[in-house]
This record gives sequence, structure tokens and C-alpha cells, in this order.
Amino acid sequence: MPFSLKDIPFFEGLSEKEVSLVKECLREKSFEKGQTLFLEGASCERVFFVKTGRVKLYRIGPSGREQTLETLGPGDTCACNPGETQWHCSSTAQAMVPSTVWFLSREHYVRLVRDDVALARRLNRLFAKRLQCFSMLIEGVSLLDSKKRVAKFLLDLPGTAEGPGKDVLDLPFTREELAQRIGLARETVARQLYELKRLKLIDIRGRQIVVRDRPGLKKILEK
Repeated sequence: MPFSLKDIPFFEGLSEKEVSLVKECLREKSFEKGQTLFLEGASCERVFFVKTGRVKLYRIGPSGREQTLETLGPGDTCACNPGETQWHCSSTAQAMVPSTVWFLSREHYVRLVRDDVALARRLNRLFAKRLQCFSMLIEGVSLLDSKKRVAKFLLDLPGTAEGPGKDVLDLPFTREELAQRIGLARETVARQLYELKRLKLIDIRGRQIVVRDRPGLKKILEK
């Protein structure tokens, strides 16, 4: 079933008339892998909603290392503007795979947020969730060593049960992207993953990781 505007949580609860009005304001655009949607510091002229593919939001630190802040998939939005007419992008957005997004101009977006109380509330929930994710990211990058960062990342991923005590984790990104997400070098991530495998806490199957001992992973965070 094709993904539609009604599948976007941000627009949940809108009437048919409101959905039609939003559709008229949206502009669809496709991006190849690696293409930039917007740059950090640029004036926020529009927000986007992911239709297909994956888009990462990231910043470059003083050392030149890239830090991934969020990975957005179908239905997700970059919306961080609380409804101000003047706003600047706090991160850079880049397509991780061939992706299609819907753009909504700042003018239309600001009008929607100001005129629709329910939409403004959903935006507040989005801000709260994003703040919680960023707080966890800051904690992981600043307070945890490399092994704990990798273990916590795996524990936070949703998995599919594969028998008693085993969860299969699908990794929708490369080791390089994983490293950028938790603020480590790719080589360090690879080393820690194989160390966890040596300890029989996980198995590695290409882009899948099988968690063999979840309690064991949790104990790493307690040390």
C-alpha cells in the first residue's frame, strides 16, 4: 500500500478538507544518496516530511568529526521551527539512500502551527521527544566509553524475537553511519562489536545483529 500524507503522524487527526489544503501546499522532490537537502546555519525556508528513503540530520564538531543527530524515515519530519517567521537550521540534512520528501514552505508551515491548536500540541510532543533523544545522545557521547556506547545503542534498537532470549536487530545503515550516530570512529565500532561477539553477547550477520544475551549487555552499562 503506497505511503500517503495520512500516514504522517504530524498530520494525524486532520479533516479531509484540511488534508486537501495541506496537499496543495506540498512540493515533492527526490534526492540521490549523498545529496544535501539543506545546510546547518541556513535560513529555514521550508520543512520536509520523508515519503520514501532515509535522511540523516547531522552537525560537524570543532574537530571535524560528523555527529549524526537523527535518522529520519518515512513519516518523519525535520520540523524544529515552533512557528517563528525567522528561523535558522540547526543541522545539515542529507539523503542516506535515494529518498523522496514533501516540502512545506515556511509561510504555510507557520500558518498551520498558529491556526491549528491540535497541530501545535503534536509539535510540542515532537519537540519533547527530540529533546529526550538529544539528552540521551549527549549522555552517551560525553559520559560513556566506547564499549558502553555500542552496547547501549544495541539495547535501544527495536528487535524481532528469534527464540528464547534472542533478538534480531536489523541495521538500516552502514558501520560508518552507525559510528557517526554514536560519535566513534568506524574502526572502534567494529572492534567493539567483535569484542561483544567474542564475549558471546551477540552474533553478527551482515546487516543483522543477534542479541544472544541481553542481560549481559545491560551489565556492561552497570560497570
